[in-house]
Amino acid sequence: METYLEKINETRKNRDLSVSDVVSIDDLSKKDIDLILDLAKFFKETGNKKYSLLQDATIFNAFFEDSTRTRSSFELAGKKLGADVINISGGNTSVKKRETLLDTAEVLNSMRPEVVVIRTSKSGVPYTIAKHIKAAVINAGDGCHEHPSQGLLDALTIKEAFGRVQGLNVLVTGDILHSRVFGSLARIILKMGANLKIAAPYTLIPRGIKKVFKLEIFNNIEKALTNTDVVYALRVQEERGSNCFIPTLREFSKTFGISEARFRLANKNAILMHPGPLMRDIEVHSALVGKSESKYFNQVENGLAVRSALLYLLARPIKTNNKINNLV
Repeated sequence: METYLEKINETRKNRDLSVSDVVSIDDLSKKDIDLILDLAKFFKETGNKKYSLLQDATIFNAFFEDSTRTRSSFELAGKKLGADVINISGGNTSVKKRETLLDTAEVLNSMRPEVVVIRTSKSGVPYTIAKHIKAAVINAGDGCHEHPSQGLLDALTIKEAFGRVQGLNVLVTGDILHSRVFGSLARIILKMGANLKIAAPYTLIPRGIKKVFKLEIFNNIEKALTNTDVVYALRVQEERGSNCFIPTLREFSKTFGISEARFRLANKNAILMHPGPLMRDIEVHSALVGKSESKYFNQVENGLAVRSALLYLLARPIKTNNKINNLV
């Protein structure tokens, strides 16, 4: 009977990541993405089984911004793999006492963790920290920039539903301007060969977005939904000032909210996705959330699987002068 180590090695097929940090989807090759998704599928199939794969590893979850799904899934993933997981929240850190984020990162690095997972309201912080510490850095969301593990779990969810990502038509609607989720989702689905279009009020679409991404822009949701395989709704992020860019949430829901009638305009086997937290009856009508077409809770489940794969792959090597030394 195969052991779980043999099954993991069979899944990996002697593959490894080409990077020692995951701060942007741009850093990942297609081979890296395939490896992460293959391992995520393995960890998902094993359910709540616990392993001793990272028994001697220490993981810091440094969340300088509130989180529920991302933080709890990284914590659960680390514990599932047997690592020691230390959670640090913004309200309890020296940053509140005017210590710089970089100094805080150096302090954490002095405790010799294998991985530091960072979430912050400031774009670019994980990238800067990754250059200064030996531990592997995972970006758990930085400002309005990126959220790589969310992009990976979204790709896994789409791949599970259709067996592929390539060639699919993906529509993202909602608050594009303030969305770190969009930053990673757009990068990964385009890298995997999907077609991308967005639908939102023009005030919630970043200026010059077509120079960064190959996509179509709609301001009519009904037209955008035509010939769509994946409908991905984003929350209006009031905490980042989005309410200043629209008349009211009610008006936004009326013009861009995904109702049952609107969803039927998409392709027959289309799926509905949302990164959470979900404002029911604003970006997505409640009647859709529990339907089989909705992958909202599947995304949460896949988040645990993807983050287990990332921690497993990154917690074993450690950076030393831009080189990799294996711990095991």
